[in-house]
Amino acid sequence: MDARGVVWGARAVVFDLDDTLLLTRVVKWAHHQAVAARFYGIDLTEDVLREHWGKPYDELITVLYRGAASLADMKAANLSLEHLYRKSAAVGARELVKALLDHGTHVGVVTSANTGPTRADLDFSGFPVDRLAFVHGADLTASHKPDPAVFDDAKRVLQAHGVTAADTVYIGDAPMDRVAAEGAGFGFVGVGPGLGELWVADLAELR
Repeated sequence: MDARGVVWGARAVVFDLDDTLLLTRVVKWAHHQAVAARFYGIDLTEDVLREHWGKPYDELITVLYRGAASLADMKAANLSLEHLYRKSAAVGARELVKALLDHGTHVGVVTSANTGPTRADLDFSGFPVDRLAFVHGADLTASHKPDPAVFDDAKRVLQAHGVTAADTVYIGDAPMDRVAAEGAGFGFVGVGPGLGELWVADLAELR
């Protein structure tokens, strides 16, 4: 079965956020570099960003800004420049999510970003947030990808609707997404540069 068949054959589809539903890496790297330079005098290189990218948000900014202030202050500094560096919907993402929901598929999001900002970014980018089964960010769990336990809450929500792990597919852009998904018993489809058989260039291919 090809990637599209895997997705449309599932009863539930769970998405990663960054560089899956939303275009994130380029704009947010620039955002972090601007915050680091303006508030903390740090020349934040792409090598450092690449090394730590994908960590839970609170941990990420603590490392990137070198613990130069309290976590609350670092969050506030980041938020103060948020309006200049907004994420946008990835190609085909809104259309795919809406089509799956209209088809009767349960759709959720599990991400390393925090839940509140994730919901705000999705809403800003035109996603039907209120129709999603759940949005679970890093602040709602002590587990993080590639640990499959990151999906424990999602599995509980889906099980309440009679949906098993075997009925569920996770869509993400990184090898750790695949490791976590398969460890949880989910199917997996990748988006972005191909790293395996069930990978697509963008979400429009799954529509």
